[in-house]
Amino acid sequence: MTRVLHLFSNRKWTGPADHALNLVSWLSANPDFQIIFACGRRRGLANHILDKANERHIQHINDFLLNKHLNWRIIPDIFSLKKVVARESIDIIHSHQDNDALTAVLAGFGGMLVRTCYEGQPVRLSFRRRFILHNTARIMAASLRVQAHLSRVFPEKWIEQVDIPVDLEKFRPAPKSEHLRLAFGLTTDDPVAGIVARVQKHRDFPLLLSAVEEVVREIPQFKLLIVGRGTHIDTIARQPVKKKGLQKNVIFTGYRDNDYQDVLNLFDFKIFLHPGSDGSCRAVREALASGKPVVATRRGILPELIKDGKTGLLVDDKPRDLARAIMTMFREKEKRMRFSRAARKYAEDVLNQQRYVEKVLVCYKTIGLGGAAPMNRHNR
Repeated sequence: MTRVLHLFSNRKWTGPADHALNLVSWLSANPDFQIIFACGRRRGLANHILDKANERHIQHINDFLLNKHLNWRIIPDIFSLKKVVARESIDIIHSHQDNDALTAVLAGFGGMLVRTCYEGQPVRLSFRRRFILHNTARIMAASLRVQAHLSRVFPEKWIEQVDIPVDLEKFRPAPKSEHLRLAFGLTTDDPVAGIVARVQKHRDFPLLLSAVEEVVREIPQFKLLIVGRGTHIDTIARQPVKKKGLQKNVIFTGYRDNDYQDVLNLFDFKIFLHPGSDGSCRAVREALASGKPVVATRRGILPELIKDGKTGLLVDDKPRDLARAIMTMFREKEKRMRFSRAARKYAEDVLNQQRYVEKVLVCYKTIGLGGAAPMNRHNR
């Protein structure tokens, strides 16, 4: 049996935490592998990732601090990792963040280290990151652009692009919830778009609200659901909505948990403008799986995820361009429905669990063989 330790250097439910826990859950079902998970922790502070891991009955250990930011806490983690690898007879370490990868490399386990890079576009290779990746046995990248970039920098290294999946049973097309429709004051005739994002300054809400303002002039019954929260939501979104007189058109649902899929299925399509801490854009993947076409900018991984004119529309970062795309979605219902079917089909073909897990297992087995491995492989 192959024993794999997954490390995630954070305690907050942010970025690709859900991707990591999904993979751990799926791999745990394979009888040939024993999977152990560890995430960040701070005494006296909530650990949202660990709470989610417990909900999914994931085997985990609490031997590490695994801080998100590089600081002195990495020193005890280095020694703890050496003890855990010996105690648990670990064969492979799978890293999901920079600091946990650095911990493994400094502990001397680079030769058994797999690193998943969730960035949607190439980022500057600092000395630390270059050092980490140079000493990492296998690299998996969520983006084709990132895979190509790293392949140029590390031409002899095993680097494969993988499509991060979503739970296709959990996220699937479903009728609109009558209860939620009434709760948000939607009529059966209201055209509804939605955005799922933490409300932050870099998420281009001024662009979004300017486009909505244009749309409402021509489609007065248009509704936009903003699903999420943020420290500065009042100044970034609520106050501008009031100033523009859009209170009847823009609905703030707040953060949703247990009924998130039902809220998502209220959308006729989704809008997404700027990737956040998860460069692989989990919210977009969930929308596609739910059969929701996506109107998106050309930032980050979005042009790879959205097939322009097939599963959604890609636009420039201009209010008028975004407004036109929104109005196209509502006025051309047949096209929108065609996009919807294509979005679900894309999710079933590309964003499926089995396809992803098989590629991860191939990666693990090449480490176990200890010999040469296929390098710089493209999936698509």
